[in-house]
Amino acid sequence: MASPFFRLTDRMDDVTARRFGQAVVINGRTMCATEHAFTADMGPLSGEGVSLIVFDRAYQPERHDRVEWQEKHWRVTRWQFYNGKPQIWLEEDKSVGTEPGTE
Repeated sequence: MASPFFRLTDRMDDVTARRFGQAVVINGRTMCATEHAFTADMGPLSGEGVSLIVFDRAYQPERHDRVEWQEKHWRVTRWQFYNGKPQIWLEEDKSVGTEPGTE
């Protein structure tokens, strides 16, 4: 049986996912995730970094996972666990749709 603390954190995750979560397709599978934005002074040297917190216990992130989010195609560049959930950093995949025959 889970401790009261872990039950509470599960409930908080459920509320966060319901209120702020967005549908994200990762490797062809729809999942719930929230954006985790950070400014340039806290991360990259220029521009803003884009990362997502994924609310799916079955997801095992890997570099180069394909992500569809906000009508764009992305690739996972790195990942770590954040409060027990995968946090993935994204880079826009400009090569999608540029292959011959996809016009």
